[in-house]
Amino acid sequence: MLQESQQQERMEDVAEGTQKTGMSPLSWAAVGSIALSWYYYFGKGNKEMGLFVGLWPPTFLALGSYFKINEIRDDVKRLSRPGSTIRDAVQEMMKNR
Repeated sequence: MLQESQQQERMEDVAEGTQKTGMSPLSWAAVGSIALSWYYYFGKGNKEMGLFVGLWPPTFLALGSYFKINEIRDDVKRLSRPGSTIRDAVQEMMKNR
């Protein structure tokens, strides 16, 4: 029980840190894979591995974009209920922020 509580606190800390920096874990993974790619390509001289790892950042960034677009789509659906006015939607949105 205590371990679950600590794990939940860690997850909340990570989420809070992500919101402060504006970078998602997938963005950090992309930055890390770029650094790893340079290490393999220039540092170790293993050009094939460097190129292989260098293909990862676009995938990570595409996944991050996909998740962000879905989040925005859900917000738009929630705010654009049938029968609601723009004023109601804006007021509801401002309450949540």
